[in-house]
Amino acid sequence: MNGRTIVVAVVVAFVAAVAAYRFWPGDERAIRGQLALVEEMGSKDEAEQPMDGLVRAAQLAALFDDPCQLTVESTRHAGSFSRKQIQDRIVLVRTSFARVRVSLHDIVIDRIDNGTAALHGTLRLSGQGTGDPVADVQEVRVEMARIDGQWLFTAVTLVEVLER
Repeated sequence: MNGRTIVVAVVVAFVAAVAAYRFWPGDERAIRGQLALVEEMGSKDEAEQPMDGLVRAAQLAALFDDPCQLTVESTRHAGSFSRKQIQDRIVLVRTSFARVRVSLHDIVIDRIDNGTAALHGTLRLSGQGTGDPVADVQEVRVEMARIDGQWLFTAVTLVEVLER
């Protein structure tokens, strides 16, 4: 082999390694991708059509296991909900907003092992309700599991930030 062939082989190997890292979805990257979908599908603008809202609610509900444990500590509400029940609640909440932005901050993945993950962070809702501006910040604790190759939410707990 001459020097040029070796250089070309090294460059090809380097490009392949970078492409594999960039495009091969690791567990943490896949989990963060699901969280990005929560932000995207949960947000709503004023021009959104009702049918678009239903589609977004269905896409958001598809990120949850069937059933999923949901807990809201501030209201002492807890239960196991089917994907359809989650979708219905998403539609109900979305219709109470003229516009809303969902954002997740300070997400820390505590552990990933054996197809399960635990993470926590901050959930912020801001927008316009039926007349009044809305701003809500809550701590969120999430458990996820890899089911049929996709990371799904298996348990979600909301803790009101001021009560921590």
